[in-house]
Amino acid sequence: MKLTNKQLANVLFEAIEEGKKIDVSEITDAFVKLIAQRGELRRIPSVIQSFEQLWKSKYGAATVTIETAHQLSASFKKRIGEIATGAEIREIVNENLIGGAKLKVDDRVIDGSISGALQQLKVYLSL
Repeated sequence: MKLTNKQLANVLFEAIEEGKKIDVSEITDAFVKLIAQRGELRRIPSVIQSFEQLWKSKYGAATVTIETAHQLSASFKKRIGEIATGAEIREIVNENLIGGAKLKVDDRVIDGSISGALQQLKVYLSL
């Protein structure tokens, strides 16, 4: 029986949730090997997309990226992890931001950086 991409994503999602004591990379390695044995590696991008939708529906955001001019403190990182439970937290240090931060939640970007504000001002003044 051939499973749909959504069904495959659901199998992987459940395996990861049930196997919290097992390394996630072991689960995903086994999953990819199974897909390869079935000659269906071309389906992986669609399975990943379905997996991300499942993740978002259960946990909210899948990925949160915080771009700042300086490295975040440990307490701030911990607080972000508590707020964005289940999301992958990525930190980018970009000194060109001058100050403030850019926050990206999946595909949505909130630019609260000084360089972003200066760029908006530049566009406004050029009108």
